[in-house]
Amino acid sequence: METALNEITLVLFTTLAPAGAVAYLLMALPIIVSGPTLEPMVRRKLDQFLCIPIVVAMVGLIASATHLGNPANALYVVTGFGRSPLSNEVVCGAVFLGAAGVFWLTAFSVGPDRLALRRVLAAIISVLGLVFIGAISLAYDADTIITWSTPFAPITTWLNAVSAGPLLALLGMRAARFYTPHHRLGRGLVMVAAVALIASIVAYAVWGASLPQIHNALSTASELAPAFLPSIGLFAVLGASSLLLGAKTVWWRGEAPLRLPILAVVLMLVAIFIMRFQFYMIHMTVGV
Repeated sequence: METALNEITLVLFTTLAPAGAVAYLLMALPIIVSGPTLEPMVRRKLDQFLCIPIVVAMVGLIASATHLGNPANALYVVTGFGRSPLSNEVVCGAVFLGAAGVFWLTAFSVGPDRLALRRVLAAIISVLGLVFIGAISLAYDADTIITWSTPFAPITTWLNAVSAGPLLALLGMRAARFYTPHHRLGRGLVMVAAVALIASIVAYAVWGASLPQIHNALSTASELAPAFLPSIGLFAVLGASSLLLGAKTVWWRGEAPLRLPILAVVLMLVAIFIMRFQFYMIHMTVGV
């Protein structure tokens, strides 16, 4: 518990940042794929409301910066790029958010003649977001931490991102009042989030079942996080409630109230936060 509380800002970072990166990609997708066919006003609103996933990811990155202690230590983070997994995730995040922020700012002044360029840039920034998630998922793969050096660590990071990201994108699209015929895109987002949530529950359950077999000289991993398996149940309940609200947003007759997708996102992020907290609780090194 003490370890998890000390790393609470990293819990927040690994909850928010991946979700924001996936949501950015999904909101940018209509611009990338259907840019020329979108009405200028619709495209402009999508551009402008990309600020929602950017802000969510930025809050996570800023939270992680509290671990630097002194702002001057940021220089050491940058110099460690390529050899330090933690430096990799911070630098990748800064590059992604920097590019996304500049792209968002230009949405207020760019003309229609630059549409092709913006579609290319949106695609590149979306790829940077995926690289950012990849860096986060690999940052905790240390041989000396036997509970984290497992495929479940990166897998659950990606699944969490794909659980929350589509719902955050749904919120951004609702705020931009962007809809596809018969809400096909919105339904697709909810379905993707549902599949990812189910896969997450399975992955966490298998991971939790393996914890009693992981041990060092002092204890087993299951003793470090006795609430790991019960937390999966809470994760499932909150996640399912979030999906129901997301589905209600999509199937609402007319324009759904903004509170529905907001609450859907909050519930999913809380669910992920709980399991990320458990992740830090099972921190166990090879030695004592």
